[in-house]
Amino acid sequence: MRIDATSGGNIFEIFPVEVVDWEKHVNNIMTVIRKKCARRYPKDYLLVVNARHTGKPLDFDRVINDMKTLRSPFAEVWIVMYVATGNIKVVRVAPTALSVDLTQADFVNARKQKAYLKRGTRGTSTELEDVGLVYVPIPRGKK
Repeated sequence: MRIDATSGGNIFEIFPVEVVDWEKHVNNIMTVIRKKCARRYPKDYLLVVNARHTGKPLDFDRVINDMKTLRSPFAEVWIVMYVATGNIKVVRVAPTALSVDLTQADFVNARKQKAYLKRGTRGTSTELEDVGLVYVPIPRGKK
């Protein structure tokens, strides 16, 4: 979900997401991405690759170049990689490159937010409940 406040109000954009793990038994991350791209998905889906292949270097520039030659059904493809304690690298590799580094401070700020997902009961009501401001710990990346 993304909250767009540029028009003066809050517009909630919700994207369906397919999450896949890149683990030790697969040497090349592009093998995982190609396998997902070979399937059919609606054009608004995002692919998030959880890079769990620890100890294996990842050349993001190579992945970005490989994605330019691949026919992807996804609106965007992201890679999330644990770098060190308290540091996570998030890189969009398609349709264009975008990189975000999350630090321990981002997670501390995220913990200060109010819980905005609450367990509800099944019903037919369409009323919304105001839960206040929400902090999403994703800083603006470099284009």
